[in-house]
Amino acid sequence: MAQDIALRPVVDPALEDSERALLEKSADGLFPATLPLPDEPGLGGRTKADIWTALGVSAVCALLPVTILWALIGVWPGLAVGLAAQAGLIWVGAQFGFEAFILTVVGVHLLAWLLIVLLGCGTDERQRVARLRHGRYYLAEDFGDDSLRELLGHSPLRRMERAQAAVTAVLQSQVDRDGLLDDIANDVTLPAQQYEIAQRLAELTRLARKVRTAAGDASGSRVEEVLRTQRQALRLSSSALEERVEALERYAENTRAADAAYREWEAVRELEQLGEDMYELVVNTVRDELAVAEIEGLADRSRLQDLHRMLDEAREAGLLATRFGDEPADRRSGDSGRA
Repeated sequence: MAQDIALRPVVDPALEDSERALLEKSADGLFPATLPLPDEPGLGGRTKADIWTALGVSAVCALLPVTILWALIGVWPGLAVGLAAQAGLIWVGAQFGFEAFILTVVGVHLLAWLLIVLLGCGTDERQRVARLRHGRYYLAEDFGDDSLRELLGHSPLRRMERAQAAVTAVLQSQVDRDGLLDDIANDVTLPAQQYEIAQRLAELTRLARKVRTAAGDASGSRVEEVLRTQRQALRLSSSALEERVEALERYAENTRAADAAYREWEAVRELEQLGEDMYELVVNTVRDELAVAEIEGLADRSRLQDLHRMLDEAREAGLLATRFGDEPADRRSGDSGRA
C-alpha cells in the first residue's frame, strides 16, 4: 500500500552503522549520487560568512560573555563561565584601569574569534561523511520526476517512495519488533532490497534523461524507430522493478494484517487472563449478596431486640403500675399521710 511520504535518503546498508545513521537523518547537506560532487570550499569548508559571523560572536563573547556563552556551551555551564568571565573583566577594569580593560577585551576577542573559526566553523562530521560516501546514498533528485513517465511508464520517484514505505512498514511493525518475523532477514535483506531498487531506479532515471536529451526536438521516422526501441528496453526493465516493489508492498500488507491479528490475539489473551480475576469477582459478588442478607438479618434482629427491650420496659412499668393500683386505699392514704 503506497503512502504519501517524502523520500528519505536511501543509504547503502554495507556502510558502518554510525555513518549510515548520519546520512539517514535527512537530505540536508547531502549530494545526489547521479550528479558530480561539488568542490569543497577552501579552509576546510569555512566561508567568508563563517569568518564574519565568528568575528561578531567573538566580540560579544569578549565584552559581554554572560549574555552569549550560555548559547554556545550550554545554559548552566555557559552562565557559570559567563558570570565568572564578566566578573573578571569588571575586576580588571576596577583594579588596573580602563586601558587594561580594553586590552583584555581585545585579547579575549581575538582568542575567541580564533577558537570559533577553528572549532565552530567548517565541515562537520556529517558533511565529511556525505562527501566521503558520495554515490553510496540516493536522494529524491536521483529519481527524476513525472516528466520521465512517458519514457518509463511510471514516476521513478513515486516508485522509490512506495518501496521505502513498504520496507518501513515491515521494519516498524509490532510483529517484527517482538521477533515474530524473521528479524535477521528483515534487518538485513529488506534494506539491501531497498538499496538495490534505488540503484536500478537511479540508473533508469539516468538513461531516460540521456534518451530525452539526445532526442531533443528531433523528429523523423528513424528517430521515432530508435526512440521506440529504447523506450521498450526502458519499460521492460521498469516492469521487472515494479514486480519487486509490488512484492514488498504485499509483504507490508501481510505484515499489517499480522499486526492486526497479533493485537487481537494479545487482547484475547489478556481478557482470558482476566478470567480468573472475573471468577473471583463473581464469587465475591455472591458473597456480597449473602453478606447483604446477613447484614439485613442482623439489622432486623437488632430492631427486634430493641422492640423486645422496649416491650420489657413497658411490661415492667405496667407491672409496677398494676401493682400500685391493687394496693388497698387506706394503705395508700396512710402511707401518704405519713409522708
